Amino acid sequence: MGESSVPRRLPAVLVPVEGESFASWLSRAAADWQLAPGEAALALGLECRPGVVVRPLLFGVALSGRSLRRAGAATGLGARDLRAMQLARYAGTALNLAGLDRSVSEPSLAVLGHQEWALFTASRACPKCLAERPVWPLWWRLGIAAVCPVHHVLLVDVCRRCRTRLGQGYNGHPRGLSSRRPEMDLGLCNNRRPAGRRRKAGLCDQKLAALPATPVSAALAALQQRVLDIADGRTVPRVAGRTVAAAEFFAALRFTTAVARLVATDDDLAACSFLPDEAAEAFTAERHARQRATQGGARTQMGAVPPAAAHAAAVLALAEPVLLGPGRRSGSDLLSEWIGRAVARRRTPGKGDPLRAVPRPACLEPLVRAAVPPATRVAGALATRPAPVVAFTADHLPHLVDADDYTDLLAPHLPGTAPASGRRLAAMCLARLAGAPSWQQAAGDLAMEPLKAARAANTLVQRITDPDAFWDSAEQLARRHHRRGLVDYGARRRALATLTAVPHAVLYQVCRPLDHDVTLQRRRHAAAWVWQHFTGGDVREAPAYDPRLWPSASTESFREGWRRFAAWVPDTVAAHLTAYGHGLLHPDTPGGT
Repeated sequence: MGESSVPRRLPAVLVPVEGESFASWLSRAAADWQLAPGEAALALGLECRPGVVVRPLLFGVALSGRSLRRAGAATGLGARDLRAMQLARYAGTALNLAGLDRSVSEPSLAVLGHQEWALFTASRACPKCLAERPVWPLWWRLGIAAVCPVHHVLLVDVCRRCRTRLGQGYNGHPRGLSSRRPEMDLGLCNNRRPAGRRRKAGLCDQKLAALPATPVSAALAALQQRVLDIADGRTVPRVAGRTVAAAEFFAALRFTTAVARLVATDDDLAACSFLPDEAAEAFTAERHARQRATQGGARTQMGAVPPAAAHAAAVLALAEPVLLGPGRRSGSDLLSEWIGRAVARRRTPGKGDPLRAVPRPACLEPLVRAAVPPATRVAGALATRPAPVVAFTADHLPHLVDADDYTDLLAPHLPGTAPASGRRLAAMCLARLAGAPSWQQAAGDLAMEPLKAARAANTLVQRITDPDAFWDSAEQLARRHHRRGLVDYGARRRALATLTAVPHAVLYQVCRPLDHDVTLQRRRHAAAWVWQHFTGGDVREAPAYDPRLWPSASTESFREGWRRFAAWVPDTVAAHLTAYGHGLLHPDTPGGT
């Protein structure tokens, strides 16, 4: 981790404006000190990432203990004033930053960037505000930032000249700070662009005050202010007729937005009479782009941060009658209608539940419960049948049943279901036959990943058209499973729970004769192979694929590595890894480890 020099006490320090962001204050202070922002960050003693570009750790999001102490010593500002300029100010209201690790650098922030409604490496802006003074409020970096309540215009996201998000800094180095003199003109965009075919590298000279801003109604501006008052703790929100905490209100906003993203129609948008055309068009364009996407990704998820201010304005307007309307009845009717559409979509063959990963807050339960069909149709059919004689427990079940058994017996009952998801549900069915009184208990008995188990129980079972025939097939599956002989998969899962890499010496014995290097990645893929082979689990859940072990690799990257490894494994390597796995499971037997 890069270390800046011990800061000196700076002679004069600008007092931050109430509500100002840290990046804004640093730029203004740097101009006052006649320094470039990067030089000012170093003068404050902020911890920075190593490299040519000055990149303070978690810049504008939170201050590490060391950065806080050094900046306080250099400026004389109190810790409270410095913390008030960080996005962490909204922790517990608009944001949940519980997973942020301030002692490390960016990995934990990358995860939060896909979960929380905030702009961690950029900002939105009101050109009219910046024309009056070069102060960027902190709330412009929230995902709910849509409208300036003072000037009644949509906020701007992207510079029209450099086509980069405002406040991003260096292209390719988000939030990188310039350390070159002379001091910057605070009225300009100042994003640093790389050299292009027709331009030199340099700072973008777009005048911020000249950026076009779309006028909006007073009603939309007032809605924005109401939501900001909740985020700042100035207003106690009420949802479904009862007072809730600010964090629960924003959880309800994210869930309601996710439902609207999935099922809201042009008629729903038209009902928001105060919504400008630009906002409605942004919402529709995002919906079409998501529907066209052939692959997933963070930006296609229903709970993702609104990608632009116009989109944020649309989701606020759509959610208003549900969360902020004058009466519970109208909100309940609208949300019930939307949930009904979502349920109908879920029952379509080949359609899953895009809402499964979006937490449903308790305050919305009274509004949602009536619209969600009871989940007793398939489970109820099991309750009316004679209890089967099953001679195994959940410990004797893998998380994914045998692929051929699933194809023969249960796949015909689950049209449009991905095999891995169907095999997971089949394992839960066997756990129910073994005595689990509920789907939740079946997942718990199997120590199964809760979200995936909940999707199987709440979504896939709705595709079953003949519950009795389904349970007939499940009992046939149970008999097949028993005839093959019982294996204690639970013990295997526990024994291999910490297997994240096969030792170098073990893999070297078989890889060296094949002229294959023994890399850390190959050792982890081998560990995943052993785990899957002995536990019958989903390899994506192997301990070797814990994202914390792959901080510089994307999920798709290491999964592609697994696919290549699994396709390569020759018989000699498979036999050697199998013997190694047996040694881990039975260390006291001859040849065990």
